[in-house]
Amino acid sequence: MRNIISIMALFLFMVQGCSLFMNDDLEEPVARVLENYLYPSDLEKVIPSGTNMKDSMMLAKRYTETWVKDMLMQHRAEEALTEEQMDFKAQIEEYHRSLLIYTYRQNLLQQKMDTLVNEHEINSYYEENSKNFVLSQNVIKGTFIKVPLSSPNQEQLRRWSWNNREEDLDQMEKYCISYAEKYNDFNDTWVDFSSIREQLPRRISNPVGYLNSYRNIEHSDSLFRYLVHISDHLTEGEVAPVEMVTEDITNIILNKRKIEFIKDLEHRVYLDGVSRNQFEIYP
Repeated sequence: MRNIISIMALFLFMVQGCSLFMNDDLEEPVARVLENYLYPSDLEKVIPSGTNMKDSMMLAKRYTETWVKDMLMQHRAEEALTEEQMDFKAQIEEYHRSLLIYTYRQNLLQQKMDTLVNEHEINSYYEENSKNFVLSQNVIKGTFIKVPLSSPNQEQLRRWSWNNREEDLDQMEKYCISYAEKYNDFNDTWVDFSSIREQLPRRISNPVGYLNSYRNIEHSDSLFRYLVHISDHLTEGEVAPVEMVTEDITNIILNKRKIEFIKDLEHRVYLDGVSRNQFEIYP
């Protein structure tokens, strides 16, 4: 092994300054297993360009050890298995055929399939399948504020938060920029209510009941006041709003297009084969 490491060090030194040898006849092998040899040029292929000397040595050593183990295992398997057990011609042909077809399909999908999904398609699918998009959590829209107890004009801040009018939101944002420890305005985005609850110092034991009864939350601890205004809410088990499931619907529509595209492709190839008399099915 020490000899192998020395050869690898020499190989890596040469890689830094020039290209490697052109063929195995001019190279000293790095390792041998029976009649099989590993050469520096083999190692060069598995070490990314620009890798420093230390990492190159580590990668070369690791690859060499793996190669030796794999070659020994291959030799042991060839000794132990029968000719029939080692005949993988049918499996290789099947894999090759599957890989060719898959690559051909993927190329055509990238070149030909329409990947744009417009708003009308999304809304239509949502209306027809809304029962499939049921919320698994409570979601809300609104604002969240966390301010130090020492902050001024907190009564005014509370009024701004609870009114939630456009002009109040502007004033509240200016205030929070100056004084708030944290401020989130999510009036235009649905968020998981639990992500808000976990930031509050007191536990809300019945979230659904709370959301159905209250629009505002105010808690305090020894350092901060927490103000939450809930401008809208939906509870677990209700249908999710379309804006929450737009990405899911887009992926569903694209997947359906993909399936139809492949079915149509296979059908057209079959009909073309018929017209060209490219196959026969014997009784």
